[in-house]
Amino acid sequence: MGRDMQKRAIVLVAVAGASGSFGACAGRTTAVTGPASPVSPASPDAALSAPASTPPSPLLSASALPVPPPPTQKSAVASSKTVESWAACHQGYKATAKDVSRDVAAMARACEKATKMILLGRTLTGKQADDDAPQSFPLDALANHCYRVYAQAGEGIKDLDVVIKDSAGVVVGEDATDHPSPVVLENGAVCFAKDDRASVVVSVGMGSGVYAVQVWTDVPPR
Repeated sequence: MGRDMQKRAIVLVAVAGASGSFGACAGRTTAVTGPASPVSPASPDAALSAPASTPPSPLLSASALPVPPPPTQKSAVASSKTVESWAACHQGYKATAKDVSRDVAAMARACEKATKMILLGRTLTGKQADDDAPQSFPLDALANHCYRVYAQAGEGIKDLDVVIKDSAGVVVGEDATDHPSPVVLENGAVCFAKDDRASVVVSVGMGSGVYAVQVWTDVPPR
């Protein structure tokens, strides 16, 4: 075979190979459903207006919510009068723990000069334990007059509690101490604007034993 014939044979083989490759490529089909959707650039206004993704805050359960204090009842017939100097008149008092009636009288007399009050009726006495129901004594309060209660417990009682209630059951005065010798009010008195069937209620906070109570009032005008 001459050199020209060899060149022509090589060219024919190359052309045939190329035709086969094109045929193979032509035999493959690529599925095209449509033109690709163009990707639009993010708008800066949209980024500003989009809300920030924040985790939801946990909800408080009903038991976790603060409970408001119950409303305080206000008496329609009585109010308290504060006299700070009255708190000092029995601070030096010491009970003998032998006779509660004598002890409560001594405590009240120590305040007589400061308060200018007098004893109303007789000394009230009782016996009670901390698991007993409170004991109540009637107080016929007069309009335009004030009242102060002194109490002394026996040595078996560590905490004696005293309150004054009006006829509607509203507490108009109470001692604020855990003490066997309470005074209501410690720094004043309870005054009534109208006649009222009030009461003095005594309860034992700790212990058991006897106690005595005196109610003092301002001197009626002459």
